[in-house]
Amino acid sequence: MDNIEREAGASGNPHYHDLLKTRALDSLAATKTYVWRTTAAALAVSMLVLAVSALVLAACLYQITLPFSESQPPLMRANTAAGFLLATVSLIVQCLVVGPRRLITLFGQLLALLLLVLAAAALMQNFMGSAGWLDTVLVQLALQPSVRLASGLHPMVAIGFIFAGSALLLLDFRLGKEQYVAEYLAIFLLFLSAIPLLGYLYNVAAMTQMVYATSIPLLSALAFLLCGLALMMSRPRHRLMAIITRHAPGGQMLRRSLPQMLILLVALHWLADWGARHDLYDRSSLPPLLTLVDGVLVLFIFWRAGGKVDLEYGARLQSAAELAEATALLIAVSDNTNDPIFVKDRLGRLIFANPACLRRLGLSWDQAKYRRSREILPLAEDADKVDQDDIRIMNGGVSETLAQTMQLPEGIVTFQTTISPWFDQQGQVMGVVGIATDISERKRAEDSLKQRELELERTIAQRTALLRELANHMETIREEEKRAIARELHDNMGASLTALSMHLEGVYKILPQDAHWQNRQGQMQTLLSSLVATTRRIQTELRPNMLELFGLKAAIAEQLEDFGARTEILCRSSLPDEDITIDHRIEIAVYRMLQEILNNVSKHAHASQVEVILDIDEDRLALTVRDNGVGMSQERFENTSTHGLRGLNERATYLGGKVRFSAGKDKGTAVVIELPISVQVQNSGEQADT
Repeated sequence: MDNIEREAGASGNPHYHDLLKTRALDSLAATKTYVWRTTAAALAVSMLVLAVSALVLAACLYQITLPFSESQPPLMRANTAAGFLLATVSLIVQCLVVGPRRLITLFGQLLALLLLVLAAAALMQNFMGSAGWLDTVLVQLALQPSVRLASGLHPMVAIGFIFAGSALLLLDFRLGKEQYVAEYLAIFLLFLSAIPLLGYLYNVAAMTQMVYATSIPLLSALAFLLCGLALMMSRPRHRLMAIITRHAPGGQMLRRSLPQMLILLVALHWLADWGARHDLYDRSSLPPLLTLVDGVLVLFIFWRAGGKVDLEYGARLQSAAELAEATALLIAVSDNTNDPIFVKDRLGRLIFANPACLRRLGLSWDQAKYRRSREILPLAEDADKVDQDDIRIMNGGVSETLAQTMQLPEGIVTFQTTISPWFDQQGQVMGVVGIATDISERKRAEDSLKQRELELERTIAQRTALLRELANHMETIREEEKRAIARELHDNMGASLTALSMHLEGVYKILPQDAHWQNRQGQMQTLLSSLVATTRRIQTELRPNMLELFGLKAAIAEQLEDFGARTEILCRSSLPDEDITIDHRIEIAVYRMLQEILNNVSKHAHASQVEVILDIDEDRLALTVRDNGVGMSQERFENTSTHGLRGLNERATYLGGKVRFSAGKDKGTAVVIELPISVQVQNSGEQADT
C-alpha cells in the first residue's frame, strides 16, 4: 500500500484516492459478511440458552422428570432458569431490526432492568437469609403448590445476572468515542463463568463453589459463558469485536489463532493435570511442565500466525505491485486519450474524470469532483437527459451505446457514449462507467445528407407531380382525339356507309337473277353489315355515348353486354340500385380501366365467366372484377412495368386511388379498384406533405 501511495504521489494523479476508495469496497463487503454472520451467531446462541432455560424452568415448575435430572450437582435452579429467560429475551429483542425500532429497544431494556433489580434483590436477601421474591412467584406458578423449590440464588449467579443485566441495559451506551461499557461487562461475565467451568474441568471444588457452601450448577456456568459470548457478538461493530470482524490482518489472525490457542491450552493443561493425578509424574514438576508446554504452544501459535501474516503481506505486496502497474497503465491510457472517460456513483456524482473529460467540461478536477450533472453541464435539460440515461442503465444492468447531444463551453457537441453499469463483487450496482467519442462532424455530415435527401425527395415529388399532370393532360388529349375520331366515324364514314348501302340496293335490282349473282349479293350485304357493326363498335369504344347520356351504370351494363357478345364469356354484374352521381373524370377512368381489364381477360385469362361488382359509399368507389381463368402468378402481380398494369396504376394513383391484384378463391384473378368520389389529384397531397 505504501508503495502504491508513493507511486501515486509521484505520478501526481488527483484521482488516485478515489481509486483507492474503489479498491476498499471489496474489504468493506467482506467485513459486512463477517458482521451479519456474527450477529446471526449471537442470535443462535441466545435461542439455544433460551430453549434450555425454558425446558429447565418447565421441568421445575410442573415436576417434569428430565433424563439427567438425577445428576449431581443440580442441573439448574428454577430461579436461575427464569433469569436466563429474561436475559436471552432482552438480547434477542435488542438484536431485531424490524418493526418500531425504538419501542422494541425500550422493551428489551425494560426486561434487562427487571433482571437487574431481581438479581440485586436476590443478592441482598441471600445475605439477609430470607427467601427471594422470585422464588415466591415461582412457587405460585407451580402446578403443585406443595412442591418445594430451591430458594435463593447462588451469590455468584446473582452477581452474574447483575453483570448480564447491566450489559443488556447499557448495550449501546458508550463513553467517549469508542468505549462501550457493555463489552467490558461481558468480558467480566465471561471471566466469572470461566472460574466454575475450570473447577469442574480440573475437579477443584473451591472453584465451583466460589467461597460458598454449594457449587454453581455446571449448566448455569455454561449458560453464563454463552450469554457473555452472545453479548459480545450481538454488537460486532463495537470497538473490541470490530477488531475480530474486520477484514484486516489483525482480525484474520484473531479469528484463526485465538480459538486454536484456547482449545489447545485447555486440552494440554487438562492432560498435564490428569497425568499428575494418576501419579505419572510428581505434582511438583507440574508448574515447569506447564510453563514448557505453554511456551511451546504460544511459540507455535504465534509462529504459525506470523507465517500466515507474512504470506498475506507478501501476497498484498504482489497485489499492490500489480495494482500499481495496472493503475499506471490505466492512468497512461486515460490521460493520453482524447475521448472523455468518466465514472459516476449511484447518486450520479462524478468520482472520476480523465483530463479529456475535464477539458470538454471546462473545469478542473477540484471543481468537478463529486458534482452532479446539473452542476457541471450548462443546460438543465441536458443534465436531466444524461441522468435519465444513467438511471435506466443502472436499473437494466446492461451496457448501452447512445448518441448524446449537449451544450458545452465550446458549443453544441454530439458524443457517441458507451455507458456500462459498474458492479461490485456481490453484483450490486455501484454506478456507471462511460467513455465518449466526439461525433459532431459525422453528425453534421449526416444532418446535411438527410437535408439533401429531403430536398431530393421534394424535387422527385415535384417532378412526379409534373409528369402525372402531363400524363393527365395527355389522357385528356387522347380522350378528345377519341371523341374527334368517333365523331368523324359517325359523321363521315357512317354517312358514306349509309349512302353505299342505298346505292347497292339500286345495283341489286339490275343484276341478273342467276345463282352466281345472288351469291355475290349475299356476300356484299354480309360484308357491309359487318363493316357497319365494326364501325359502330369502334365508335362506341372511342366515345361511349351511353356513358355521356345515361351514366356509369348503363355504360358498364352495355360494355359487359357487348363484351359477352363478342367473346361468348358469361358476364355477371352487381350494380347499385340508386342513381350514381360522381365526377365525370372518375366515370371516364372507371370505364377505361374496366375496358382494359376486360381486354386482358379476353386475351390471357381463358375464362368462361366474369363478375363485375360496383360499390359506392359516401366518399369512395370500389370496382371489383373477378374471372375464373388461369390466374396470374405473384411475380406478375408485383410487376407493374407492363403497359396494361402500369396504365391501371397510373390512372388510379393520379386520381388519389389504388389498384389491388389478388388470386381468386378457387382460381382466376381478382382486380379491385378504389377511387374517391371526387377528384383528388395526387400531386397536391404530396406538396402538402413536403
